[in-house]
Parts: sequence; structure tokens; C-alpha cells
Amino acid sequence: MTRRILLALVPLLVGVVGAVTLAIAGVRTEAILTVPLTTAALVFGLLVSVLLVLLVVRARRRALARGRIEDARQQGIAQGSAAEREAHRRFLARLDHELKNPVQAIRATVAAVPGAASDPRLTTVDAQASRLASLVGDLRGLSDLETRPLELEPVDLEQLLHDCVASLAQQHPDAASQVSVQVTRVPWPVPTMRLDLDLVGLAIDNVLANARKFGGGGPVEVRLRESDGWAVVEVADSGRGVPADEAAHVFDELARARNARDVPGSGIGLSLVRTVVQRHGGSVALRSREGEGTVVELRLPPAPPADAPGVGMPSAGVR
Repeated sequence: MTRRILLALVPLLVGVVGAVTLAIAGVRTEAILTVPLTTAALVFGLLVSVLLVLLVVRARRRALARGRIEDARQQGIAQGSAAEREAHRRFLARLDHELKNPVQAIRATVAAVPGAASDPRLTTVDAQASRLASLVGDLRGLSDLETRPLELEPVDLEQLLHDCVASLAQQHPDAASQVSVQVTRVPWPVPTMRLDLDLVGLAIDNVLANARKFGGGGPVEVRLRESDGWAVVEVADSGRGVPADEAAHVFDELARARNARDVPGSGIGLSLVRTVVQRHGGSVALRSREGEGTVVELRLPPAPPADAPGVGMPSAGVR
């Protein structure tokens, strides 16, 4: 910066040195230059324009340099995050592998004990061993979801919701009368979406299972509507709800509300839902009042962003 300033001052310094030299020498030479006013105005404008161009170029170079630095920083962060996710996935895969044989050995030993089925202590050991194996497997599956390529295809979201409710009713016949689907079609119907059918279906299945599990046997409403070109899915229940101080953490891995400890579960379901929805460029939110009920909202764009990681080739067919 100092060097540039000095270079810019060279013409002025030369002029000053020349004027001083002439003054000391006593030279009284005078030069009068007559220039038309129009020419003077043009020259002045040219000098100002050149100065402004130089200032703009300098500012542009600085902005580009800052942009390159920021891009490099963001790229470093992205690479670091990807490396962390891959290390996490490898760790869970190794853990799953290492635990499989010991857990199987524990369960086989318990089963070989005479009268194990009637011994509460052995039953507890067997149940906890099974739960441990299932938990690690679920964590590994969740990690794999973060990197699995999305297989996009046109999806009729209303039909998908009905399919998910029917699947729930097959597993739990009481859900047939407990769960209802409400679709808003006027004035703007929900458009056909481009989604990974299996992953979004899995996410909806998890939300429905939670609503039934914690709904206390009350009604469950599944609502679908359009909002600014996006699809909004809400699953509402009138169950036990989530304590206000824990609502912000329900989408974390292994998170379980303190009033849900008596219900079997791994704490993976809502974390899986968030992963699937975010990979499609959407968002998920939860509204809840303890003792009154919960609403889980999924917002999905018509298609994932073009730069979404893992977007695969689209398939044919509408479900």
C-alpha cells in the first residue's frame, strides 16, 4: 500500500523538485499556455474519470480477494463436515460389527438357561441386549441416510399419505379409525412433487408411529396443504405432548422426552425425519403443549435444490 502511494506521488515530487531548482537558480522563465475552456473541461473530466476507474478497479480487486478467502473458508468447512460425517459413519459401522457377536452370544446364553422365559432377570438381560443391537443398527442406518444418493421421482403426496396410513393400520388395526387424512385443494392444490419416495415415506411412517404411540389412543389428524408452491404436511395428536424445555431437542439423535421413558423407543425416529426432510431442501418443526398434544410439520419444496448432495437420476412413475 505504501509503495503504491509513493508511486502515485512521484509526478508531484518531480514537479516540486523542478520548481525549487528553478527558484534557486533565479530562472524567471514564464510559460503561458492558452487552452480553450471546452478542452480544459474535457481534460478535467478525463482525469477525474481515470481516477474513479482506478478506485473502482482497486475496490473490485479487494472484493475478489475477500471472496476467494471466504470461498476457501467455506470449502474448508464443508470438507471438514463431510470428513466428520464419514468418520462418524465408519465408527458406527465398526461398532455395529464389533457388537454383533457379543450380543448374539449373550442372547444365545440366556436362551440356553432352563426356565429363562420365566426369570425376570434373564428376560431383562435378553431384552436389553436386543435393544442395544437394535439401537446401534438404527444409528448406523441414520448415518447411511445422510450420504445415500436421492432417487427422485414424481410423487403424488396425497396418495403417499394414504398409503402410509394404510400401512400403519395393517400393523395396528385400531389406527384405521384413529387416523384421518385432510387435504386442502382449494384454491391451490398440492402439486406433484419430485422426491425420494422411499425416504419420504419412511419419514412420514415415523411421524405417524410417534403420533399413535404417544397420542394416548386419541384421534390423529394428517393434514396436507400447499404453501407458496411447497407442500406442508402436518401430523397432529392429542396425546401427552413434549415438555416445553425439551421441545428444542426432540430432533437430536437419541433424544427422548422425560415423559416418554415408559414407552419403548430408541430416540432415532424424529432425527431420521429431520435428516430426510433437510436432504430434500425442506424443514421440519414441532409445536407441542405438555398434556394437550403435538403437531409435527414437514415442509417440502417441489424438488430438492439443484446443488443438493446425493441427488441421483430420476425414476419414472407416480405414486
